[in-house]
Amino acid sequence: MNDYSTLRYESANGVCRIILDRPPLNLIDETLTRDYHDALRRADADSSCRAIVLSGSGKGLSGGLDIKFVESFDQAEMEQFLRLFYVGTIAICRKLSKPLITMVQGYAREGACTLAFSGDMIIAADDADFGYPAVPNLAGPPGMHVWFLQRLIGRMKAAELIYTGEPITAVEAAAMGLITKVVPHDSLEKETLKLAEKIASMSPLAIQRTRQLLLAMEDMDFTEVPDVALKALSEAFSSEDSKEARLAFREKRRPKWSNK
Repeated sequence: MNDYSTLRYESANGVCRIILDRPPLNLIDETLTRDYHDALRRADADSSCRAIVLSGSGKGLSGGLDIKFVESFDQAEMEQFLRLFYVGTIAICRKLSKPLITMVQGYAREGACTLAFSGDMIIAADDADFGYPAVPNLAGPPGMHVWFLQRLIGRMKAAELIYTGEPITAVEAAAMGLITKVVPHDSLEKETLKLAEKIASMSPLAIQRTRQLLLAMEDMDFTEVPDVALKALSEAFSSEDSKEARLAFREKRRPKWSNK
């Protein structure tokens, strides 16, 4: 039985799947946002879940913000919703103990890109494209994308995408370093789950510590890096999972993780 009205939640082989399901475009409103937040927390609390995959039903991930939902909002109401969606979503994603992979087919627009870029990796079909039409469609800036895009592809290219609102193909996005990988449409689900299950087979403790280090180092001054890096690796080296990994490597067998 599904517990949500705007998405589906599934779990198998160590992978929890969150599938946006608000036809026809999976547009983002308050209900979808709250459902997504709850599903993320649910997956993170599930000890059998070791990787999370976000995707959309139908022809795309999401068409972005539901304009009809916010049409009558005043400034305060709009800010309240955007704080829930932008700030709340990113805060939850950055605290996850498990990696979040987004699978994109067809299209991802505005808020859908927020969902994707809040995670760790993006696997896209070769027919997918990404766009930020806030300037032409809303006569306003695309919120958190101003931050994301500059860090991922630099200010000059970010300005082009934001000012024009023109979508870019998955192939172009991959060439810029905006997404992780492009695969044929017909093998998108297979390749995404293959990657998720591979990560799910790793030490949960190692993945959690590595993810924390990636996020911590994102804005760290280099003078802080050596001590933080040495501490992270030396602490991991003394863990039971690290000892098991080294022993399993020598014995040529699959390791048995204790998450300690």
